[in-house]
Parts: sequence; C-alpha cells; structure tokens
Amino acid sequence: MPDADSYDWRTAPCPECADPAALLVPGDSDRADILLCTRCPMHNRPPYRDPADIRAHLPFGAVLAMRGGALRIGLPAAPRGLTAYTRTVVALATEHGLLPVWRPSTRRHHVTLAAPGPDGAWGWMEVGARSGKILRATIHPHGRGGPGARATGPRGARQLVACLSGPGSFAGRAATEGEAAKAPR
Repeated sequence: MPDADSYDWRTAPCPECADPAALLVPGDSDRADILLCTRCPMHNRPPYRDPADIRAHLPFGAVLAMRGGALRIGLPAAPRGLTAYTRTVVALATEHGLLPVWRPSTRRHHVTLAAPGPDGAWGWMEVGARSGKILRATIHPHGRGGPGARATGPRGARQLVACLSGPGSFAGRAATEGEAAKAPR
C-alpha cells in the first residue's frame, strides 16, 4: 500500500442513508467487522453496515481505513503541476458526486471519475503531465450501459462535467428521470 500522504482522505458515506453528516464508526465488540452509521436511526433505518458492501461500490484505486474513529475513503492524491483550471474541473466533478481517482504517469495523468452504484455517472480525463491541462475527457452520465459524451480540451471537459445533474446528486439515471418528471411540459 502506498504512503498515507499520497491519499486524500474523506469521510466514507453511508450507502443506506447517504446523509453527508453520517459517520461509520466501529460496531459492537463481538463483531468487529460491522460498522454503525451514526445517522441511520434518525432516518428509521437499521444502523449496521458491512465494510465489504461499501468497498464493493468504490472505484478502482480507492481504499478504506479507520481514521479518527470513523471509516474514511482514501483516494490517490492529485499529481503536482496541474493548472488551476484543471483543479476546478475536478472539484466541479466532485461537487456532482463523482470520486476522482488519479493514476499519475510520466507522459499523461489519467483521472477516473465514478459515482457510487451501477447507474451512477462515470468517465475519465486525460491530463498532460508537463502542461497540467486536460487533453480529453469522456463522461457516461447514465452509468456504464449508457452512451458517453466526449470532449477535447479543458473547456470541453468542463462543459461535459457541468451538464451533469445538480451538485451532490450522483448524476445517475434516477436523478435524470427525476429531473425529467419535474420539467414543465
């Protein structure tokens, strides 16, 4: 496993309640493999979570660890030398519920963007290692089975990410169908 400093650690979301204030903490002493959600009882749901279920929904390259008494997701940190514009596009994708997983290289850095669940949006961006600029991007807004949209250059990539559903919505089929139902006819 790489050094802890090469990861950005975020609070692991509860897959059941999806409450941003929820923490997954160690469970009972007789079942160390079970975690308790701190917010699920407030949503009338049982609080018990299995770390294997959470791990199964993570994108490749992300790791789980207990830090500060709660479960955290470790995502490979962004490489050095990125332009401010590239960082804002990745931050915009994160606001839309996509987890960025970086794979640095000497020529081109690849960042995989994935939302939780099979119907969540996913895609990738290719970033020049020397320039730090986005070279090209592909986003599949309706999961792996849906058609993807491609863009070349930083502005095209930003437009692709910006056309996803609203911030924090995981940009999946359910979100898009909900927007379609609300749209005036």
